[in-house]
Amino acid sequence: MSITFKHTIIHVLDLTMNMPLFSTDLLLLNDETESFITRHLMKIFESSSSSDAIFKEEASLPKVLEMPLDTEAFTRLSHEMAEVFYRYMMEYGTIPSGDLILTSFMMDGGNYLGIFKLNYKEEFTHFVEHNEAGVVARIIKHKGIFPSASKQVDEGVIINTDNLKVILLDGTKSKYLSLLFDLEPALSVKDTIKAIEKVATKVIEEHYDNPVSALTELKNNISESIARTQTIPVQEIMEQTFGSDEEVFESCTMQMEEYGIKEAKIEIADPKISNKFASQKLKTDTGIELKFPTHLFKDPDFIEVVNNPNGTLSIVLKNISQITNK
Repeated sequence: MSITFKHTIIHVLDLTMNMPLFSTDLLLLNDETESFITRHLMKIFESSSSSDAIFKEEASLPKVLEMPLDTEAFTRLSHEMAEVFYRYMMEYGTIPSGDLILTSFMMDGGNYLGIFKLNYKEEFTHFVEHNEAGVVARIIKHKGIFPSASKQVDEGVIINTDNLKVILLDGTKSKYLSLLFDLEPALSVKDTIKAIEKVATKVIEEHYDNPVSALTELKNNISESIARTQTIPVQEIMEQTFGSDEEVFESCTMQMEEYGIKEAKIEIADPKISNKFASQKLKTDTGIELKFPTHLFKDPDFIEVVNNPNGTLSIVLKNISQITNK
């Protein structure tokens, strides 16, 4: 995906200054700054923590975006957004200082407005000063360093100005961006998966004497679906895991519906999610930990869970030709 930038501007939102510092002119982009901004935008697009969102009826920004943003209109909008951000920062008290970037760009034939905040971090650097003795280099702590392009920002939105669809990333404790932009956010991929695991774990623990097998079966079904289709079709996964037990299946389906994810089909682009379900980790009350490929749990030639007469469990590992001490 290639990005063509139209307008970009940066404003300083430093709480120690007690007021925002507005840029009066657009940011001049070179290859390095274009790459820096592009990488941050792509992380918002691709993050499993990002979620789709829509504007509420009372939102004012869609009305502004009905008209094309020339340089003057874009700059004026950026000042207004910076003021709103700074007001929220002052009111909440938990939102850190940072610089606000607004950028209008084209990608794959679509028009977008990206707004994200680069929160400051502290790093040590050198400082050179001149005195009577000559040049002196000192080490100082710089409090206005941006996160690197390899790091994901905490706060950002990307708006498709053609259809007003929004991608929202809000990793702050305050979760204030949906209020600031008057948005109705959906669950992110990450939060949707958490909801699936939470509901399934609760139902399994309520209905099964040995929840380990059922939970591993669930993870294996998810892992196989991701490997095969790069998706998690929620209804299909529930049928595969609980279809033979009508009571459990109905309980799980009903609770999934409460989260609004019963019919969801989650697209998985983040390899970290695939890796999470590809392996399973168990810890016993005796302190023993086991980690193994999820699909092997279903194969009795390699792993078997035995219910003992005294109510305890035994895990039998089979066909091992070599053990490595790590």
